[in-house]
Amino acid sequence: MYYSEELIEEVRIRNDIIEIVSSYVKLERKGRRYFGLCPFHNEKSPSFCIEPAKQFFYCFGCNKGGSVIQFIMSIENLDFMDALKFLAERVGIVLPEPEDTEQKEKSRLRMQILDINKEAARFFFATLAGKNGIGAQGYLKNRGLTEKTIRQFGLGLASNGWNDLTKTLLSKGAEENLLLSSGLSLKTKNGELIDRFRDRIMFPIFDIRGNIIGFGGRVIDQSQPKYMNSPDTPVYNKSRELYGLNYARQSKSKKLLIVEGYMDVISLHQADIDYAVASLGTALTQSQAWILKKYAEEVIIAYDSDTAGQAATLRGLDILEKAGCNIRVLLIPDGKDPDEYIKNNGPEKFKNLVDRAISLLDYKIRVEKNMHNLDTVDDKLKLLNSIADILAAHDNSIERELYTKDYAQQYGISLESLNSEVQKKRNRQISKNKPYSLRKNTAFGRELSEIPRIDPKYGELEYVLLVMLCNENRLFEKVSAEYSIDAYVDKSAGKIAEKLYKRLITNNNCVLAELLNVLEPSEASYLVRIAETNSDLEDTDKAIQQILNKLEILKLEDMQKETIERIKNEHDGIIRQKLGLEFSKRAERIAELKRLA
Repeated sequence: MYYSEELIEEVRIRNDIIEIVSSYVKLERKGRRYFGLCPFHNEKSPSFCIEPAKQFFYCFGCNKGGSVIQFIMSIENLDFMDALKFLAERVGIVLPEPEDTEQKEKSRLRMQILDINKEAARFFFATLAGKNGIGAQGYLKNRGLTEKTIRQFGLGLASNGWNDLTKTLLSKGAEENLLLSSGLSLKTKNGELIDRFRDRIMFPIFDIRGNIIGFGGRVIDQSQPKYMNSPDTPVYNKSRELYGLNYARQSKSKKLLIVEGYMDVISLHQADIDYAVASLGTALTQSQAWILKKYAEEVIIAYDSDTAGQAATLRGLDILEKAGCNIRVLLIPDGKDPDEYIKNNGPEKFKNLVDRAISLLDYKIRVEKNMHNLDTVDDKLKLLNSIADILAAHDNSIERELYTKDYAQQYGISLESLNSEVQKKRNRQISKNKPYSLRKNTAFGRELSEIPRIDPKYGELEYVLLVMLCNENRLFEKVSAEYSIDAYVDKSAGKIAEKLYKRLITNNNCVLAELLNVLEPSEASYLVRIAETNSDLEDTDKAIQQILNKLEILKLEDMQKETIERIKNEHDGIIRQKLGLEFSKRAERIAELKRLA
């Protein structure tokens, strides 16, 4: 059975590889990786590792690797379709027409919930548009929302009756169990069904495919709780969804802006800031962070600036950093939320704030500075030690150096002393979290069981190029211009390039774990091996250019060999002279490229 690439990718994203593998393998964190004894071959020392930020596994002993899908295929001895069903079932994703009776029943329930959610959304929308919705309409207009925006986001109103929605849905043939499973109705102690949502503005929650999977409700007055959300259901889990992502992922912007509430998202989209999303009544989760990483080159976090908002921002930054996101923090003056700021100052000024969002390091150090009053030398020492801790924990050496210089100047201390302290702390951190040595238990130098046939000259370089392109989608235009699909010499790499280039042209993004979804196990294992053994590159732009240069050298050298043979066999002097000139020009280009290496 065929499933869309979008659906396969949703299944992969929803299944955290650490959670899945942990149920089969005892894992221990070492640096940025997790290690354990490989479940696919016998070993005494762990060589099986997982990169949580990249969501793939690799064994340096047997060379098996891939995404969470390949792991389940291997560990459960399932084919691709069965592994996909296994993982989809785990997170409540509906796959079309399962053949298994139990699965068919679960799928039927999910489809029924999606259908009844659609009916509920129509009911809420009609209530808002009717005579009982005049007060709510006034509230939304006072918040600055237009009719077009209300319609776009499907906003509605839950009436103040105890069971208006429940009675309506029952009259249309819905069963009581379905109303309870969907979270739209509750059962009282005396067994009566009542509405979960009453007298609230209703916000339908959409998945990335446009299905209504749940609802959020907000009171108009000052009663509590201010917000109420659907419970987890067979189609909805608040920790795995982002409000507004169904629209934001279509934005031409390469970034996503995380805000706190539904109204912030809606106001921003109305102001043509169409890349805003919100977590759903919960702190940002790791699953949400990986989704953000997939859809954005840059993630900007814009939580409230009060104490709770600041704590949420710091937690969110740690989670986003773990997922490998490029992060900035938006600071809104006077503690306003985005909705309020736009209403008072207009969208252009808010866009200027977005452009001036500060880096992850800047924000962490600002928070630390606010915790010290700096009246005494002792206070300054404590702050500088805290700054040194933050800088030491930061992996980007260029940013570390720039910030170290900046803070040495700010506080009137020598660059050497601050640098020395940062390096000492960094050495301690590295020693404490010393990663497992990859030289032990590796299969390098012996026959590799999970490696496809590759071209001996071009294969590895072309695979490295594909991995780097997955890591840095922004370089696609450059790479595709210099090395088109037709340029690939290795047949397998060429087929993979065709799939990757197509995704990047269509969706503008593709991470390695996503590409692994459509590869043969041997190809997936080899790509992950390449990723693991080329993972410490700080200047990816330079590294990609070097790969392109090496590939060009190989092609030019092949052409030189052909030219030599042609000259040997050519009797026409003029043609021989022309071939000689071509040979000389290529030789100059080869020499130039080798100097750049």
